[in-house]
Amino acid sequence: MKRKELLNKAFQRGHLLNLKNKFYKEWITKFIVDEVKGDIGNKGDITTDSVLKGDNIVNAIVYARDKGVLAGIQEACFLYRKNEINVTTVKNDKDRVKKKEIILRLKGKENDLLRIERSALDLMQRMSGIATLTDKLIKRVKNNVMIAPTRKTQWRYLDKKAVFVGGGLTHRLALWESILIKDNHLKAIRKQTKDYIKTAIKRAWKNRKKSIFVEIEVQSEKDALKAADIFKMLNKNMKYPCFIMFDNMKPVKIKNILKYIKKLKLYDYCLFEASGGIDPKSIVDYSKTGVDVISMGYLTTASHALDIKQKIK
Repeated sequence: MKRKELLNKAFQRGHLLNLKNKFYKEWITKFIVDEVKGDIGNKGDITTDSVLKGDNIVNAIVYARDKGVLAGIQEACFLYRKNEINVTTVKNDKDRVKKKEIILRLKGKENDLLRIERSALDLMQRMSGIATLTDKLIKRVKNNVMIAPTRKTQWRYLDKKAVFVGGGLTHRLALWESILIKDNHLKAIRKQTKDYIKTAIKRAWKNRKKSIFVEIEVQSEKDALKAADIFKMLNKNMKYPCFIMFDNMKPVKIKNILKYIKKLKLYDYCLFEASGGIDPKSIVDYSKTGVDVISMGYLTTASHALDIKQKIK
């Protein structure tokens, strides 16, 4: 299997993050219920309930006040419809939107539209902000390398989906999905044996059928070479996704390690990830190191919400 195909097989779970998937629909339903409950509490929207009287049916629009890549449209429509508001989509997930362009047309009770407004807009604004940032960074590296988020997410699957909509990979969705051996795992094993890299990988390999991929985080050239050598021994035909993550390493160091790995003919037996402190300024240098994927907490911790407005006509 080619490297890019193997990478997508391991790190792309975005196709699962839609409402046709029972697991995702159940999760998003609970998330939305909790989100709305957190906003209205036990008393409801006391401003709307105090100021407005009756159940007037009105029309409204949702429109952009900035340009970007849209995400969260499917989830926002689900929220509106769950609260008896009719929705007509003008724009969908992955569409590019310009300032003042209409995204949705709504029709429903005035009180319902105002009660749900903030929760629906929060979904679209945050997810569109992440999708827009992902799209910008992919263009910055000129598609030379794939981009994925880390587990530093506020809204878990929604943040992962937003990266996917923006053109990125999702990485693992949660702890139950794949094996990623981190530095703290290795510290614990180091207390038991000096050959901690080999021990960790071999233990993980026994459970590979439970996992989509096996990955190990390294912080030195010695550990990277050791891991690559073990993956060569275990994964001779390169049919199973195995990864080595360079954690908090400078681009020059990663580039030199990969040159040495290629020289030792170990490169073709695993995939390589760069992670840790990568931002828009440094991403270009990391994209030239030879890694297969760059993972960034920045995608979900530093994105700016896209400005989106709901307006009753």
